[in-house]
Amino acid sequence: MLPAGFTLGAYRIEALIGRGAMGAVYRGVHLDSGAPAALKIIHADLLAGQEREIMQARFRQEAHIGLQLRHPLIVRVYDCGEQNDLLYLSMELVEGQELGHLLTQQPALPLGMHLAVALQVLNALTYIHQHGVVHRDIKPSNIMVRPDYTIALTDFGIAHLRGSQLTQVGELLGSPLYMAPEQLRGEAVDSRADLFSLGVLLYLLLTHRKPFMADSLAALMQKILHEDPEPPSRANPALPTIFDAVLQRALEKDPARRFTSASAFADALRQARAEALDATRIAPAPRSRRPTASADALAVQAPLTEFWIAPLTALVQECLSERATISRLRQLEQQLSAALAQVSRTSLTESLTLYRQRLQSWCAEQPLGALAERIEQAAPLPGRILHDARGDWLELVRLFALLDNAGRQLGLAPVAARQQIIDVLSGAFLNYSSLLNILLFSADGPQLTRISADLIRLDLLQLAVEELGADVEVRQMRQTLRLFANQVISRVNALIRHFLDGHDPLARFDVANVLVEVEELIALAERLLADSQVVAVGQPGGLAMAQLIENARSLGQALAGELIQHWRHEEQRTRDYGQPAFSAGQAVFLGRLRQLGLLYRFAAYWQTSEAQLNTLYQWARDLRGALENLANALLAALETGIHPTATANLLWARLTVIAELAEQFGWPELHQRVLLAARSWARTV
Repeated sequence: MLPAGFTLGAYRIEALIGRGAMGAVYRGVHLDSGAPAALKIIHADLLAGQEREIMQARFRQEAHIGLQLRHPLIVRVYDCGEQNDLLYLSMELVEGQELGHLLTQQPALPLGMHLAVALQVLNALTYIHQHGVVHRDIKPSNIMVRPDYTIALTDFGIAHLRGSQLTQVGELLGSPLYMAPEQLRGEAVDSRADLFSLGVLLYLLLTHRKPFMADSLAALMQKILHEDPEPPSRANPALPTIFDAVLQRALEKDPARRFTSASAFADALRQARAEALDATRIAPAPRSRRPTASADALAVQAPLTEFWIAPLTALVQECLSERATISRLRQLEQQLSAALAQVSRTSLTESLTLYRQRLQSWCAEQPLGALAERIEQAAPLPGRILHDARGDWLELVRLFALLDNAGRQLGLAPVAARQQIIDVLSGAFLNYSSLLNILLFSADGPQLTRISADLIRLDLLQLAVEELGADVEVRQMRQTLRLFANQVISRVNALIRHFLDGHDPLARFDVANVLVEVEELIALAERLLADSQVVAVGQPGGLAMAQLIENARSLGQALAGELIQHWRHEEQRTRDYGQPAFSAGQAVFLGRLRQLGLLYRFAAYWQTSEAQLNTLYQWARDLRGALENLANALLAALETGIHPTATANLLWARLTVIAELAEQFGWPELHQRVLLAARSWARTV
């Protein structure tokens, strides 16, 4: 992790945007122009030899391709470089979210919106194909969606550029779910492979289901190679049948039977859209816009009640009776600022003096007492169940602060309700410590999800008190949050050490629960380290975090050893009884594999000292070796050909998790080995 203020080339790091096991994306600004940018870096510290070379070569090719592409629907690459063994590239900062996240948060987007996303991707594909580039990894996570629903195609890390020698025929690169059959067969690919991937994505958009679903890589590849998906209109009865033919052609096994180009695919999709969607639209009556005026015009063009009081009153009423939205609060703030700017000057005309008095009266008439009571009753206190919550509690606090601040600027006496809200919220914040102790030391182990949810509520309380200008209370709250996080991390450390020292089955259960909630654990650790992801023993919380990283590595080594023993035990039982003995322990085996991945992800997340990094590097090598040995053993068992199909599926489920971990942690050789084996298996089934 790079700290805020760190200089990388011509850019200054501002904040972390996203982080994986092998790299991170930061928000930065150009040192000279101040222009914002996204800075993508890779950490090759945990890789060695050929794996590091492959990762660096792909990163450089991504930069090389990105620098050549200039299209509004493709993330623009500005620059690339290397500094202190860090490879980085600076890119356009896209404000938005991945398509996959959007589909999760808004699964009920209308058909027209889904078609618009697909058509935009086809627009971008038309451009890159004309420039000799095949993306080869079209999937939701590589498509950013801006707030206005325009897309930005990103991540050309495994793209193929005409004439490039970086990738060879036979390699399997990309996400298997979205791979074209010719990719899976190891044949040379062209732009039509991207069209197949887009067909898979479009099927998902239109049906909310994946066209090919299976429990393992081998079974998935077999379906993609040999089975046709269910017609989309059958998967989603609300979908017009006109799209069936479009998807059928896009998902043809033979590239020659697919669309010849992205533009041809787009033409067919537009035609289907025209036939499917009703072209008649009834335009709604235009809404009358609330009067706004410049500060200068307010004093001379019309009476105060028309330009100031009436729109201000309407906005406050809408916030109270409907919803206090950000846009309404922004309008209210702008109009209040304009009015105050006019009536707060040192020398006022007689008319402006009257206007000031009228504005004072208006502020005094606002129901701040009732609003304060509503804020207290609806406060998201930890443990409180809120019935019929409107979802605009923090916005109501901001409304209170806006109105109260305006009255203060006009010389009105401070409202007692302001301090009352501060006292109630800060008191509830501090009283949470007793509830936290119950959750931490409950019989079921630390309930991280519950604790994290309550801490989010505490965040809202802190933001509200900060909005009300209570600086002393805010500082106390921030310190309390760190103490809470330190308590949680210390409790997790104690649980892990208890398991490692005694291998108590109950302690294993508690540790398993913690690992399932690793995202919450990372969030808590980030709270503990506040504005820095650098784990330093001397800083607040640094000791607990350093211990947690060491405990995570020790736990990872223990789990890897248990996996090896588990496999040997299964093999021995298979030899002794003459029949496979894998099914009984399948859930345990897969669970421990995934726990290994979560532990590694957590430990690799933080920037540590050089000594800690060396330890982590050694653990990475050990973990990779353990997973490679497991993969070899599983593949050897499959190659004997003596196991029935049901048993083979169990073994492939294990290999699938190993492949996912290898891809996540930047181990291309292991990832390729499993994928190629899965391809061979799919061909013979």
